[in-house]
Amino acid sequence: MHAALAGGAYCLVLFGLGFLLGALRVTVVAPRIGVVAATALEAVPMLAAMAWVAPRLAHWQGIPFRSVGRIAMGCVALALLVAVEIMPAGSGLRAWLGNFTTPQGMIYGVLLLAFAAMPWFRP
Repeated sequence: MHAALAGGAYCLVLFGLGFLLGALRVTVVAPRIGVVAATALEAVPMLAAMAWVAPRLAHWQGIPFRSVGRIAMGCVALALLVAVEIMPAGSGLRAWLGNFTTPQGMIYGVLLLAFAAMPWFRP
C-alpha cells in the first residue's frame, strides 16, 4: 500500500512538471532550436526532479532503500504514467509505441526508464 501511494504521488508530481515543461518546449523552445534539441534540454530538469522527488516520497512512506517496495513504487508510477498518456491519445498502444522510433521518442524512452528506476537507485 505504501509503494502504491508513493508511486501515485511520484507520478502526479512528475506528470505535472512534465506537462508544464512540455508546454514550454512545444510553444517556446522547439520553434527556436528544434524538436530533438528541445526534448534533450527538457530532459535535464526532468531527471533532476526525478532524482530529488523519488527518494523523498519513498522516505515519506517509509519504504527502505533498495527494497522491493522501491521497485514497486517505480512500477506503479510508470504504469500510471503510461495509462495517462495512452488514454487521451485515443490511437492506442501501437501508435504510442511508434513514437519511440523518432530521436525525441528515444530520449523520452530513456526518461521513462529513469523514471521507473529512480526510486530504487536514489537513497
